[in-house]
Amino acid sequence: MKRWVEGHALGTFSNGQDRYAGLIVGDQVIRLDRFGLVDPPVTVRALLEHWDAVRPRLPEIAATAGEASAQPLAQVRVHAPVEPRQIIQAGANYRSHVAEIIVSGRAADDPRSDDELRRAAEEMMDERARTGSPFFFTGMASALCGPDDDVILPDEAHQVDWEVELTVVIGRTARRVPPEKAMDHVAGYTVCNDISARDLQFPAEHRALGGDWLRSKNRPTFLPCGPFVVPADLIADHRQLQLTLDLNGERKQQDTAANLLFDVPTLIAEASAATTLHPGDLVLTGSPAGNAGRWKRWLRPGDVLEAAITGLGGQRNTCVAEKV
Repeated sequence: MKRWVEGHALGTFSNGQDRYAGLIVGDQVIRLDRFGLVDPPVTVRALLEHWDAVRPRLPEIAATAGEASAQPLAQVRVHAPVEPRQIIQAGANYRSHVAEIIVSGRAADDPRSDDELRRAAEEMMDERARTGSPFFFTGMASALCGPDDDVILPDEAHQVDWEVELTVVIGRTARRVPPEKAMDHVAGYTVCNDISARDLQFPAEHRALGGDWLRSKNRPTFLPCGPFVVPADLIADHRQLQLTLDLNGERKQQDTAANLLFDVPTLIAEASAATTLHPGDLVLTGSPAGNAGRWKRWLRPGDVLEAAITGLGGQRNTCVAEKV
């Protein structure tokens, strides 16, 4: 996939040898282990742990992109941009997605039309936004893969789904942060695709205990991430970012972050009330409507997923069968 960065962004790369943290400027990558930004090893997470000192130096480093030491982005492998300690994920957090769930899950004897169900869903969401709280679950770093890596479809899963999500990258430790100060703890944004095996998520034998998040959402390669971490101050308004997901070139998801049920400051405030957020942690903000259940089309080997967010870049992941 051909990539180009407007401004600059952070990422993790390799060129057949070791992985390294780099600064992307246009279509060039500058290794960051020669600028004395942090003590070695220089990883993106280490840079985020010193973000207040590192962030002001990135523009001057970006200005060196024309030097011979910069490498063409097309010649390196792009990995998930950061290795987080924690992955916090918000579920059912787009108005369009919640309405879709309610309409598609209607009881057989419900006499209401789709429009009536949607209006009821909107009223319910308005009340939840006023008086409720976000739904969170945790992800595992072992599920991460890069923006160009294959997604492995488990042999025992037959209803594997997709979910493009705007992802917040934490840049300052956060504990019980109020919403009005939450954005001070955001280093930047990236793209994630929350792959989910729906037929393994709520098995009948475990339904009374809740969803099985390990088997359904935390398989290896079930969380394509990246390509880059774009600094928050380079995004004019994250609420206007447009999310899209194409399956084999056909648009399946499209929405803007302005339609989040609980916005980014609220998510950070609520998550930091439950646990301590550390630099490099990821907070996934939820996925819009247009999942596989809506289309009655589950992922198959050979399918190509393209998830993208304006200003942040895109992913291109091919689905392959697990070798058992």
